[in-house]
Amino acid sequence: MSMKAVIMAGGKGTRLRPLTQHLPKPMVPLLDRPCMEYILDLLRRHGITEIAVTVQYLPQVIRQHFGDGSEHGVQLHYFEELAPLGTAGSVKNCQEFLDETFLVISGDALTDFDLTRAIAFHKVKEALATLVLTRVEVPLEYGVVMTEESGRVSRFLEKPSWSEVFSDTVNTGIYVMEPEVLELFDAGAEYDFSKDLFPLMMERGLPLCGYVADGYWSDIGSLSQYRQTQFDMLSGIVDVEIRGEEIMPGIHVGEGAVIQEGVQVTAPCFIGAGTELRSGARVGPCAVLGRYNRIEQGAEVERAVLWNRNYVGPYAYLSGATLCHRVLLESGASVLEEAVIGDKSVIGERAVIRQGLKIGPGKHIGAHTVLHDSLLAGASVRKGLFGTHGIAGIANVEMTPEVIGKIAAAYAAALPFGAQVTLSADEDAFSTILKGAAGASLLAGGVNVRDLGVLLAPLARYGTRRSAVQGGLHIRRDDADGERRTVVQVLDGSGLPVDKGMERKIESAWAQEEFARPGLRALGRLEAVHGTADDYVADLLAPLDLRALQRRRFKIVLHGRSAEGLTVMNRVLDRLGCLTITVFNGEVALEAIVCANKADLGISIDASGRHCTLYTERGELLTPEEVFVLKTVLALEAGLAVPFPVTAPTAVAELALAAGGEAVRTKARERDLLEVSIRQGALPVHGDAFRTLALLLQHLQDENLTLQLLAEQLPGMHRSTYSVVCPVEAKGRVMRRLMEEMKGRHLELLDGIKVLTEEGFALILPDAEKALFNIVVESRTQSGADELADLYTRKIVTYQQT
Repeated sequence: MSMKAVIMAGGKGTRLRPLTQHLPKPMVPLLDRPCMEYILDLLRRHGITEIAVTVQYLPQVIRQHFGDGSEHGVQLHYFEELAPLGTAGSVKNCQEFLDETFLVISGDALTDFDLTRAIAFHKVKEALATLVLTRVEVPLEYGVVMTEESGRVSRFLEKPSWSEVFSDTVNTGIYVMEPEVLELFDAGAEYDFSKDLFPLMMERGLPLCGYVADGYWSDIGSLSQYRQTQFDMLSGIVDVEIRGEEIMPGIHVGEGAVIQEGVQVTAPCFIGAGTELRSGARVGPCAVLGRYNRIEQGAEVERAVLWNRNYVGPYAYLSGATLCHRVLLESGASVLEEAVIGDKSVIGERAVIRQGLKIGPGKHIGAHTVLHDSLLAGASVRKGLFGTHGIAGIANVEMTPEVIGKIAAAYAAALPFGAQVTLSADEDAFSTILKGAAGASLLAGGVNVRDLGVLLAPLARYGTRRSAVQGGLHIRRDDADGERRTVVQVLDGSGLPVDKGMERKIESAWAQEEFARPGLRALGRLEAVHGTADDYVADLLAPLDLRALQRRRFKIVLHGRSAEGLTVMNRVLDRLGCLTITVFNGEVALEAIVCANKADLGISIDASGRHCTLYTERGELLTPEEVFVLKTVLALEAGLAVPFPVTAPTAVAELALAAGGEAVRTKARERDLLEVSIRQGALPVHGDAFRTLALLLQHLQDENLTLQLLAEQLPGMHRSTYSVVCPVEAKGRVMRRLMEEMKGRHLELLDGIKVLTEEGFALILPDAEKALFNIVVESRTQSGADELADLYTRKIVTYQQT
């Protein structure tokens, strides 16, 4: 075939640092050959020899190695970006070269796809652009793509959360395109295929197709995937050329390599040219040794990748690690799983580099040192920061002052220069310690800090929103899972949990350890702020009829696990003229206390002040669903739109419709629920136990009701909620199988898969953090709800295996 291709080779490969500290990602070696060489082999194999190469990061390294491409049987034309243009923008930069159907492929991925078949599919479908797709176990870091039977793309979602993963079919970054596609946007501006061009094509109804390719594909997006890709090559599951002689099945040896007698080599293994293995050494399985390495007697190397000219001393131990160039491991040193050592570093005698650590170029680790922390830029021992409720970890184990300092430094790096943020913590002693570490790190990063002091979460959000700042950090204790954990909530200027875009900025700064470190004259300023709780209580009480409530004189049993929470709530109830019986901490039979004291209601507030449970005057506990519907009633009466997340009872929308109000469809995340009220300039009803009780008492007074009577007026519902264990790598497959089975059904795909039926609904929601699915079902009868939950539980279990 005669056509042209574009190899995108401008990537920095920040997630692979320190491997890419001095190398562009396409030049990172796979079995001692740059990754991009395999792409050239693949293109040449399919008759594509006229190739444009887009370069930006360290372009001279690529030019010097490949030259004009003649040594590889191709003709290369280089197009350099002086500033980042995005994936589509970089191809637009080659537009003068692209005068016919062309193929776009990354220079930093490995694949053996049949490109000829993909191109033929593109032409048969008469598409303007065809995405080459594949199936992966964990699709979170890719663009999930769904297609119709005709091949047209029907849905495209870039880097989804688990709740948005509707398939395990993803975009590989390989495209077949017509030159006309490049006329859809202007040159010189940053423009992306996935974020910009493909959504535009779908919006205009242009022929955008997806071709699911058979074969192997790896984007080498992480250090573990980098190693695994090479192990896959050695295992023969990738159709690529491996240099060197295969002296035994699975053992490839380069020219001039020396394997002394008494060496134990276990397949699969790659031993590069000039590498020497001394007697008594043990190498493999899954060992990749580049050129001119030296492995001394008694040393062990398994599941590890070594680049060139490394020295592994006597009885040193490498397991699951990666060494760059010219690393010296002295006698008895150990480098463990997922650790990476940069160029020209020295690991002293009997030193131990623990699991997951990253050592930058040129570092010297002293003899007998047991290293616990990474050194220099490039990576982190944490996989990801943000979970469902912020950044969480076991107190003083995962979440330490050192860790919180790095989190705050990453946040500072993601903020604009000279930004101002709030800082607060709950009353927990360890939260206060972490607050001090976070404050110091923010100030050192040039961020001005408004210290709000000791506050619970709703008040911290309020204080941030009213401070005219760019964001905030709130630190709190969380014992919800039975283990003492600390949660760091990162807020935006509206007091909401930051959006996914900001989360990614912070995680990127964290992973690269690229922290803001201004000069001493640009350090941040610290300001202590007082009176936030006073202002909050005043704003909370402002819309209430205080005189009427004081005449009613409600009797309340108040329970809580936070002294600060009880203090704030008692201030509110005192202003409302309530008689309050306060129960602090401990496991109590609150319903008995309510009944014994003939109270109007009982309320228990969680330690964060965000959630509450309610008991009627008869001691009956309201279910979480009833409390959610009750909050809807209160919000509607206050004239507010109400959030209607996918997990909410159907009654929420029905109540809003009957009251002439608005139910805003949202995801189930805390940010989405809070945002509905914040947009209206009101204190949120959800996520604020103080606001909930204040509005509840006003409603009971206005309608002359008791809580028991109000609860009996709430719409009836029958629901079941289950959690189904599912390995992370099977989640995408399960979602794809469910979507395939449910074609033609009435679905909502806002957050997970919501199957609507005449009886109610079933929501299948992959958990954002844990290896499980959450199933929420609602039906007219409890037996119907249980049957639905059982049906989808069985499907999830079955689809994990197929």
